[in-house]
Amino acid sequence: MSRRQGARTSTDAMEIAILSGVVGVLVAVHFLLPEALRSQFLFTYGEPTVVSAWTAAILHDSVSHLASSVTWYAIVMASAYALSMTWTRRRPFWFAVVGCLVLAPPMTKLVDYWLLKVQWNLVADATTARGFSGVVSAFGGLLYVSLARTATARYGYDAGVATTGTIVLGALSALTFTSAVLSPSVAVVLCTIVASAIGIGIARNRPKIPTWRAWAWSQRDGLLPIVVGCVVVVVLLSQLFQVQLDETGRFVSVIAHGTGFATGMIVTVLVLIAEYVGQQWTKKPGNHLVT
Repeated sequence: MSRRQGARTSTDAMEIAILSGVVGVLVAVHFLLPEALRSQFLFTYGEPTVVSAWTAAILHDSVSHLASSVTWYAIVMASAYALSMTWTRRRPFWFAVVGCLVLAPPMTKLVDYWLLKVQWNLVADATTARGFSGVVSAFGGLLYVSLARTATARYGYDAGVATTGTIVLGALSALTFTSAVLSPSVAVVLCTIVASAIGIGIARNRPKIPTWRAWAWSQRDGLLPIVVGCVVVVVLLSQLFQVQLDETGRFVSVIAHGTGFATGMIVTVLVLIAEYVGQQWTKKPGNHLVT
């Protein structure tokens, strides 16, 4: 193994350890934090604070709640990290991760509070909120944008549009069966549209299919992280936007999850734009630093 390969392996191990450390914090807080402190860290709709909006994200009310957050975090972040391994510059990924960790908790609680309490008055003052699902939702938004960025950079603009569009259609189709957000009639229409589009595409491009199949097989190493990431986002969205009680009787907050996903998308887009602008600026004559 070369020195460069060894350094890369060491860096990967450190990065994986950092991402895994989030799970360690969640587990440690749940099992080791005294109940007296736990109650102080909860977000209470009657007395909302920015600090509690952040600290409530690391609290869970049961082992099953914790397990759900940890499992989805591991799945989403593993997909996002594997995707980032194909990038030439990994810095945007880490800036986006930090941005999601910092901004997602207060943003999800702020929007949740403003709508549920201030606008609609649907919750009592004593109602509390907790859970890491809003941050996981933000990482889902990060993964979604990362998929678009990777597909576009590798295979062109059309591939990026096809990737994002496929995820949207897949998620909407899944939601018609897993949630009351969309009615069965919408499911029929969506499935009909998707099936028709696929059928037309196959019929019009039938002579090209063998060529495409050969190309896909030759690009399988690059396509695999994209395909897996698309499946992860579709399944995640089908689980995040539930409007019924879950198995423990807890109401799943569609508002918080939607806000988290949007926050992750916005943070990642801004990071990628900043990275692009920075690259263009350094390419201009006279803007290179001399050491």
